[in-house]
Amino acid sequence: MTPEIIIALSIFVLAFVSFIINKIPSGLTAVIAALVMTATGIITPSEFVSSFGTDTVIMVASCIILGNAMFETGAANTVGEFLISRSSKTENRLLMVLILVSGILSAFLSNTAVVAMFIPLLAATSAKSGGAITQKDTYMAVGIASVVGGVCTLAGSTPQMVAQGILTASDGVRTLTFWELGKIGVPMLVLLVLYYEIIGEPIQRRIFRDDGHKLTEAEVFHHVDKPKSKQIIMLVLLIACVIGFSTGILTLGLVAACAAAICMITGCISFERAFETMDWNTVMMLAGATAISAGLNNSGLIHFAAGGITQAFGGDSASPVILLSVILVLCSVLSNFMSNTASTAALVPLSISVAQGLSVDPIPFVIAVIIGSNLAFSTPISTPPITMTMTAGYRFKDYTIVGGLFNLLSLIVACILIPILYPF
Repeated sequence: MTPEIIIALSIFVLAFVSFIINKIPSGLTAVIAALVMTATGIITPSEFVSSFGTDTVIMVASCIILGNAMFETGAANTVGEFLISRSSKTENRLLMVLILVSGILSAFLSNTAVVAMFIPLLAATSAKSGGAITQKDTYMAVGIASVVGGVCTLAGSTPQMVAQGILTASDGVRTLTFWELGKIGVPMLVLLVLYYEIIGEPIQRRIFRDDGHKLTEAEVFHHVDKPKSKQIIMLVLLIACVIGFSTGILTLGLVAACAAAICMITGCISFERAFETMDWNTVMMLAGATAISAGLNNSGLIHFAAGGITQAFGGDSASPVILLSVILVLCSVLSNFMSNTASTAALVPLSISVAQGLSVDPIPFVIAVIIGSNLAFSTPISTPPITMTMTAGYRFKDYTIVGGLFNLLSLIVACILIPILYPF
């Protein structure tokens, strides 16, 4: 190994350990690692600075403003409560509605924010059901559905945004379109509905029986009235963004930035509030990950590691399907114990190099990383939407039983579908 590879590897390993320990915010870890790479000459100062101004970073920051404005105006709560209030009060029917609604909303809003919205709504539903529905009946399903739904679009969750940023900075590789992930995300959401209908709900009924906190009416979530005009503006903006993302007339970042600007101009969210509620950790993580990726590539570490993996599975005659499956499973395992954003940042450059070494399209491999990083339901520490559901009183093993079984099933289906839906 060259000195550059050793330096880059050392920086990456230290950052990786920091991501796992999680004592320092992941965004700060990523930026510090990028700064060290700059100081050691692995990347240039211009490469470091430019990572903060990519179209993907602009899109992410703008979408965060849009999502926060949806909640500030009460538009998100209005939509969620409307749908829940019109669903059946039986556990099975409610679960199906919740999975579909939270999954669809998470395709366009922050999946973490969607779960944050549904928790008080479900607490109220639990109290009003007279004990027929408990928090444990619904929270985990909503958490998993929000993660799966987030896979359906480019803006659904952070891992694909990180991947898009890396693709933008990579030579000879195209970027993802807004709806491209839906080819695998939608089947996964359908699979989740079938899983809970056939397997998940019966398992929950057995292991959560008489084991849920029954809320009183005094604990029910109370609403604060918001101007209906602002809610209408937000819903129109959301639809306009979907149209803009789909047409490709402007870049994704410009479309989202225009919508975010209109949010502030119309008073749906103030300029000050937009910055107060900005998820700076995600923005810093995305920018830092892009710079780190450039450093790993510049040093030759990615090419070196990709060559080792390829040789381990047959060298030049290695099967792309087998290597894709290995990367998919590896990413899922890592994401169950650390930030899925961090695992995406680590494995996207590697997957691109592996694909190029096999002279095949890197996009299926990148999509395998994105899907694998999101398919992490076996532990409560995998992703923020899953972690938030712990307030229902689940035990660690509850996630392993209910979420882990779907985790395994979804990985098997993904290994089959990705090579078919995204040919090499």
